[in-house]
Amino acid sequence: MKNLFLVSIFLSLTLNAVSQIQAITENGDTITVFENGTWEKPKSAKEVTYINSTVKATVEVDEFEKTKKITTERWSRFGVNNLSKTISGYLIRVDDLTVFSITYSGDLGCLSEYSTTMKVKLTNGNVIEFAQISDTKCGENETAKFIPLTRDQLKDEDFQSILEENLEQLKQFDWETIRIKGSEYYTDISPKKSGKVPNPEQFFRQHIIAADNQ
Repeated sequence: MKNLFLVSIFLSLTLNAVSQIQAITENGDTITVFENGTWEKPKSAKEVTYINSTVKATVEVDEFEKTKKITTERWSRFGVNNLSKTISGYLIRVDDLTVFSITYSGDLGCLSEYSTTMKVKLTNGNVIEFAQISDTKCGENETAKFIPLTRDQLKDEDFQSILEENLEQLKQFDWETIRIKGSEYYTDISPKKSGKVPNPEQFFRQHIIAADNQ
């Protein structure tokens, strides 16, 4: 444990009782803050657990281009920030290329094809960085497509192997925090449970498994 003044935190909405709260640091880490001003990180899940996917997927085959496109069903408002802004999304796979379409209900300035990133903190402690590969859009309720590769990795000759490794991690572990950085602002997202999405922390896992099963 370390003193609270070492970090600057953004308090989340989730209270664990009056003696402690959950919070998110500037680095996107989830920590537990205690009444006496100290904090600690929760233990990371290292062991892989296997799940079944309930996500529906559609398959389209282009007979002329010989390409196979898989699209999963959209999960609405599966994540929320401290301003009650939400994210929704689904998976798109064309042959060996997998991307995620994500809609944010707030305003981050612009979602830029040149600079916007999405970072996903997993329960094993690792962070997977995504690059935006869709056109730039500005304003509220905008949608962008993200690939689980950094912009430098996209230029790597072996990017397909890196993509497969990142997808494997996303398939094996739940997500804890998602940080989307726009042209002016960034936001930290936590899982948001609902009747339609009872396991929001499994978004990447369930959608990747659904695509793999096709």
